[in-house]
Amino acid sequence: MANSHKAEISATIDSAISAANRRQRRFLSSLMSWAPGNTRIYPWRESGRTAYELMIAELLLKRTTAAAVARLYEPFLKEYPSATHLAMATESQLAHNLTPIGLQTQRAKAIADLARHLIESNSGNVPCSPQSLSNLPGLGEYSARAILSFGCGIPAAIVDANVTRVLHRVFWALLPPRPAHSLVQFIADTLLPYDSHREYNFALLDLAAMVCRYIEPRHENCPFKLICDFYQSHGDRQPVSRLQTRLRAIRRKRKIGLVELASNAGVSKLTIINIEAGRTSPRLETLRKLATALEISEEQLKD
Repeated sequence: MANSHKAEISATIDSAISAANRRQRRFLSSLMSWAPGNTRIYPWRESGRTAYELMIAELLLKRTTAAAVARLYEPFLKEYPSATHLAMATESQLAHNLTPIGLQTQRAKAIADLARHLIESNSGNVPCSPQSLSNLPGLGEYSARAILSFGCGIPAAIVDANVTRVLHRVFWALLPPRPAHSLVQFIADTLLPYDSHREYNFALLDLAAMVCRYIEPRHENCPFKLICDFYQSHGDRQPVSRLQTRLRAIRRKRKIGLVELASNAGVSKLTIINIEAGRTSPRLETLRKLATALEISEEQLKD
């Protein structure tokens, strides 16, 4: 049975990669035709940003909104233009600077730890290799890939929950209901155009967030309609999910506020708000944390 399951997974990967190769040109041309005038403008997206500046953006963007970070980004960089400046600051100083975006105590500690690590291991420089970036404390694979593409100029496909949703829908006929991250990353790597990876990643992130939404996707504005398996089979029908209504109903029935649930589950309040509003699909780990905090099973939360 184990060998049969492995063979099935291998066949799924082969089919998905084959389809990605066949649709790569149309996928890329559709996305890049959509991008002009539609992608979002943020200070960390300006050309010429260094790996350090992108690292700071990734650290600030965790568990908060891009709009909030946009107001803090330039003043923070002016105060701390290098890892050396970060390492010289106390955590209380960092927390004071980070107050406008919240979670300042946790952020200050994480940033201070990372700065010390860079000073001790790399003379204060942000490395531009996938392995070294992934090993930095507090970053993770997504942030490492973002720094590679946007700050180092090294091709790297960026996959977050929103991008996963786009690729899952485009290749709906080939993928399981909840595809493993590794499988989605395989597809993303196959689709990535090496010569325009930076512009491509920004465009895909923005289309995923603004057009291919979790609830009420804007099919009429989607450049992928002609190559999207989900749209071809479902048309304008909405993806069916009761998670957002279930989570809100259970939370209110138990008289648990957003702040209390966020604290008990170790999940940001913004994430819970977005789930309840149907704007995002949570990772399995997030789902488990919420279910544990509510003292119910994952199945009760989903069904």
